[in-house]
Amino acid sequence: MGVFSHGKVVTVLQYFTPMFQDYWHTIYPVTRRVDIANDRFSYFYDISSKAMSFSGRFNDQGIYLFPGYDGKDHIHSLEVAQYTLACWLSWRKTDDVYWLNKAMLHSDWLRENQLDDGRWVISHVNPQYSDLGESWCSGLAQGLAISALIRAYEHTSDISYMNAALKAADFLERDFELGGLKRSIAINDVEGFVYEEYPRDKLSGVLNGHISSVLAIFELSHYEERFKISAEENIENLVKILPLYDINYWSLYSLDGVISSGFYHRLVINQLDALSYYDKRFESYKIKFSSYANNLLFATKALINKIGSKI
Repeated sequence: MGVFSHGKVVTVLQYFTPMFQDYWHTIYPVTRRVDIANDRFSYFYDISSKAMSFSGRFNDQGIYLFPGYDGKDHIHSLEVAQYTLACWLSWRKTDDVYWLNKAMLHSDWLRENQLDDGRWVISHVNPQYSDLGESWCSGLAQGLAISALIRAYEHTSDISYMNAALKAADFLERDFELGGLKRSIAINDVEGFVYEEYPRDKLSGVLNGHISSVLAIFELSHYEERFKISAEENIENLVKILPLYDINYWSLYSLDGVISSGFYHRLVINQLDALSYYDKRFESYKIKFSSYANNLLFATKALINKIGSKI
C-alpha cells in the first residue's frame, strides 16, 4: 500500500478542497437538524452515497464485498455495517423498495453473523496495521452496526435487531484489558478513554472511529435507559480528549501521532458539526478545525508532514 489509502490523487487534493471526491473519499453532508428531529431513520450525516454509488461486487447471497488491499474481494464486517446504514439512508432518500430490501438483507447478515459476546470479527488484514493479525474487531464496526440495527428494529419492531444492537454496545463498552474496545488513556494530564477502531497492543485511538462509536451509543440511549449514562459520559469524555488531537494547524487522525488526511480532517469537522446540535461545546472545535482546513499554509504543512511520516 502506498503513502495514501487506495493510492488516490483525491487524497492529496482534499487537503486543499472538498470539491474532489470519489467512493473512498466522500465528504458526507451533515444532516439538517430538522430532518433528524422529524425522521428517526436519518443519521447525523448522509452516507447514502456509500450504497448508491457502489459499483463493486456482491457475493451469491447479495452481500456487499469489500475490494481489499490484496486485490481480492472480502466480506468485511466493518464495510458491511457501513453499507447497511447507507442502504437505510438510501431508502429514506428515494423511497425505493430496492434499498429497503438491501438494508434488510444486510441487517440480517449483521444479526446472524454476530458472535455471542456481541462483536463482529474482521478477517481481512489491513497492511497499515499488520499487528492486528488475521482476526480482529473494531469499534467503528460496532458503532456502525449498532446504528444500522437500530433502524432495522425501527422498521420491523423485531426485538432481535435491538438485542443485537445492545449486545454490540455491551462489547463496545467492555474494557480493553478484558478483551473489549474501551481503552483508558492518560496523556498530558488528560485522563479519559477511546473506543479503539484498531485494537492493537499499542495505543491507536482513531478519532473518527471513536466519534462514530459515541454517536451509536447516543442513538441507543434513546431506546435503552441504561445507556443514557454512557452517552452522557461519552460527551464529557470527548470534550476532554479533543485537545489531544489538535496540533495547532491540523488534526491528528489517531493518538499514536498519525496526521489526518484531508478526508479524515474534514470528516471529523462534519462529525463535530453534527454533535454541536446536541452540545454547543463542540462548535468551537468545529470552527477551529475548519479554519485549519481553509488555511493554505496549514494544509500544505499537513500534507508535507503526512508524506514525511510515510517515507
